Amino acid sequence: MPNYKQGLAFRYIQGTKYHRDQPLTDDLGAIPVVRTFKNYPESERFELPQPDLNRPANLWQCLANRRSERDTTPDLLTLNELATLLWAAQGVTARAGIHLLRTAPSAGALYPFETYMYVEHVEDTPKGLYHFDVAAFALERLKEGSFSRDMTAACLGQPSVRRAAVVFIWTAMMLRCMVKYRNRAMRYIPMDLGHVCQNVQLASTAMGFGSCPIGAFYDNDINRLLEIDGEDETVLYLITVGKL
Repeated sequence: MPNYKQGLAFRYIQGTKYHRDQPLTDDLGAIPVVRTFKNYPESERFELPQPDLNRPANLWQCLANRRSERDTTPDLLTLNELATLLWAAQGVTARAGIHLLRTAPSAGALYPFETYMYVEHVEDTPKGLYHFDVAAFALERLKEGSFSRDMTAACLGQPSVRRAAVVFIWTAMMLRCMVKYRNRAMRYIPMDLGHVCQNVQLASTAMGFGSCPIGAFYDNDINRLLEIDGEDETVLYLITVGKL
């Protein structure tokens, strides 16, 4: 057998396949149900303005012009611009029972991830690490201060992180998806976040901003910054956004 077939990536694909001749069962045992979204009730809250959904944009042009832009400027985003980006990522558009349906699709409407942000250059918003409260459309401040150096170092020194006005940070909430989809959840969660990240890129393009998705980072460094356990919840994807 070639060595690559013994590696983790190959075994992951093989181990999460569905087969017609095998029952969809496993030995994972009972998996606890977790909340469909989390919040930080003790944190200081920053209410977000209503997003500007009347901004003209041509979808086809946005698709044609979308690029990973790393050379953004230190110009400030407005709070409304930040709100519009957050709505593009995870704005609630409808309700179906207990599920809050959003701007991006998710397997089973479970949305097994959380949105955090590092804010560096946003008007009327102190620098710091924040969590996005989806249901209330508000930011919850976790830590105040400049973490640009820490974020850049955690992302292998990528300059786009240092230059960004904001960095979106998405964590995977494993059990939220595994309770329904078991091991197959490990395919669905990255798919879901791909949809969300693309929304942010298209919105950034429509608003004339630059954005750059980031998949290379020291996971545990960012998990420690967010004070999450790295197991039931762990960082999975980032994107930088700033003005050009």
